[in-house]
Amino acid sequence: MTKTLIGAGATALMAMASHSWLHMGENFINKLQGNSEAALGNAGGTGVSVAFERDPALTRIAILSGTADDATKAALLAAVRAVPGVKDARWADDGAAATATPPAEAPASAATVANCQAQVDAAINGQTIQFRSGSAYINPASNGLIDALAAALGPCAGVTVEVAGHTDPLGNAAANQTLSQARADAVVAALTAKGVAASRMVAHGFGSTRLKVEGGGAEANAANRRIEFHVTSNSAAAPAAATGE
Repeated sequence: MTKTLIGAGATALMAMASHSWLHMGENFINKLQGNSEAALGNAGGTGVSVAFERDPALTRIAILSGTADDATKAALLAAVRAVPGVKDARWADDGAAATATPPAEAPASAATVANCQAQVDAAINGQTIQFRSGSAYINPASNGLIDALAAALGPCAGVTVEVAGHTDPLGNAAANQTLSQARADAVVAALTAKGVAASRMVAHGFGSTRLKVEGGGAEANAANRRIEFHVTSNSAAAPAAATGE
């Protein structure tokens, strides 16, 4: 009799735990949906809705619905994918095509790569993309620089642009790595929103592992907090030596 009671109690506890986890999962997905709707609104997604897969199981995959041109679709996908907790995003009408690999562009020539890098460096012109302290939020004061970079990168066909995030050495190394990646991702999303093909860009965060200036002073720290742009042919394995920041 005692064993029967214990078994029944354990079953009840398991059922309660299962219900609790399900409830927590629903709350988490509902929060993701609210945050994703806000991200769509901030990115200009008027008339576009977002929902999360819930059947047969809860997932963190966002499904966008609505009408938009290809550039806007790419920008809105990037905005939702940047929401913390979202695993991936796709358009409802894309289906299997959403994961299909687009036709590869012909690799750019060395002259084209050099010209694109020169255009990027000229757009930067000694400026630095500014972020809110300790955040991947791009300061609105840098919107003009983002526009200039988008104009420079737009015509660059057959290239891969590495958007490299770097931090100063202050603080925790793991946190710096995470922040640098988030900032690089934010820049890619901002450029995608301006019409630069997402397939031409890759975001890499390096934390404080590649300092530009040695030393711990304020001036050195400011120089080390940067975003760099490395242009290569899409057939190349390593980034070009020239950088922007």
